[in-house]
Amino acid sequence: MDPDDLRQYGFIVDGIEKSAANPFGWPLGFTVSDPKLSGGVSIAGVTCAMCHTGQIDFKGKAVRIEGGQAMVDLYAFADVVAEAFIATATNQALRNKFLTDAVAAGYPADRMEKDFGEAVAYLGSLKQKPAGAKIVSTVGGPGRVDAVQAIANRAFGTDLLIPANQRDLVSPVSYPFLWDIWRLTWLQYNGFMPPKAVSRNVGEVLGVFGKTNIVNAKGELNPEPLRWQTSLQLDNLLWMEKTLEGLHAPTWPADVLGPIDQAKADAGKQLFTGHCSGCHGIKTLPDGMWDVSIVPLDHVGTDPNQATSWAKNTYDLSILGLGKNATASMGVPAAVNAIRRQLYADNKTPAAEQEGDATVTAPCGYKARPLIGVWATPPFLHNGSVRTVFELLSDTRPATFKIGSREYDPAKLGYIDDQGLGGMVFDTSADGNGNAGHWWTDDMSRPGRIGPKLSDDDKYAIIEFLKSATYDNYPSEKRDTPAKVACADNPDWAMAK
Repeated sequence: MDPDDLRQYGFIVDGIEKSAANPFGWPLGFTVSDPKLSGGVSIAGVTCAMCHTGQIDFKGKAVRIEGGQAMVDLYAFADVVAEAFIATATNQALRNKFLTDAVAAGYPADRMEKDFGEAVAYLGSLKQKPAGAKIVSTVGGPGRVDAVQAIANRAFGTDLLIPANQRDLVSPVSYPFLWDIWRLTWLQYNGFMPPKAVSRNVGEVLGVFGKTNIVNAKGELNPEPLRWQTSLQLDNLLWMEKTLEGLHAPTWPADVLGPIDQAKADAGKQLFTGHCSGCHGIKTLPDGMWDVSIVPLDHVGTDPNQATSWAKNTYDLSILGLGKNATASMGVPAAVNAIRRQLYADNKTPAAEQEGDATVTAPCGYKARPLIGVWATPPFLHNGSVRTVFELLSDTRPATFKIGSREYDPAKLGYIDDQGLGGMVFDTSADGNGNAGHWWTDDMSRPGRIGPKLSDDDKYAIIEFLKSATYDNYPSEKRDTPAKVACADNPDWAMAK
């Protein structure tokens, strides 16, 4: 937990000090449980802020982006923590010292051996390539993770003790920015999840190492209610979700990044309204929700892996009564709804306060959400394969670039081409890293063309508008009914691919 080590994994450590709320001085996003809720011992963990807080640096100044995209390399960090514990457990001298030091620090001596053994086994299961699972992984690196497949692998593989249910992690995506998600009609990059707050958060916590009791050590179903009891803490989930509704898109920090050219921004708004708002505009429904369009893959042309992996991968979920070839859109709601209902039962939640069951789908595209504040969320496209907005608006893009630095380019909107302390070279030829699609080109035959080739002046005008975009000046319209979800009438669309 040394700040210099954590900095290399992209954690926000600068400006973090020890306090009553953070007695260890740990980075933003770490937390310690109330011992009354975790078996009498405080347990270190992570919260949403770890992956959903961004920071941009410019000439020695830093701007914290609440709800933005983190640069954390989470699974690399989880791997090194797991490896450290395994190394300690297998070296008798280190093991003895660790156990002695832990008891001296206050850990219950009568639990130390047993709890340490369980912790080592559990941490071993967090490694990206668990024993018994032959899976391929595309390196996520700073700010990306194959979150959806990781949740499926954990829920259907690790938690059910079925290693064969692990699937390749070849769909790394950027941590999404969180402002306004509570009023979007569809969530996740491919729009498979409706805005069911508790259900969504149950799934997220399962993906970041929440403990389940679905099966026993032999892989047999535990009896109910134990089967659906977890380490999730409902009050915390509800508090975080309510707090999230007060999160707004960041405004351009002119005192740090320079003033906005308003004349250019006005011209950019006209271009944005004409070319972009059809998909990315605010579409307000009668209930106040924002309807988001799911743009089909064959139109937008961006890397298909996240959408196809979700729709196509199957799992042996016979133990849950779902058969040997169940899709994630079958398995996730079955587990998530059961866990949520158990949380309500254990917390004696009144029926009037309970969220209904979540149903999920498998769209053949990606959602196009409003872009207020998008300037603060590089790199771009769902898989982070385009470094700047300028490149996103162009008809050519670099095949490789360096990622890892938080130093910002306010002219082109993106991080500079630099690896920073713990970064990497982003290779767009790797599986899941494609940077094609969403093209601005005069080549009418190019797959993924969405508009004509833009001059540099037009690109910079749109960029200036995106800097200035607010809830008051953003293109908006009213919509009576939600738009149809792409492939909602053909859930098996990916099987033929």
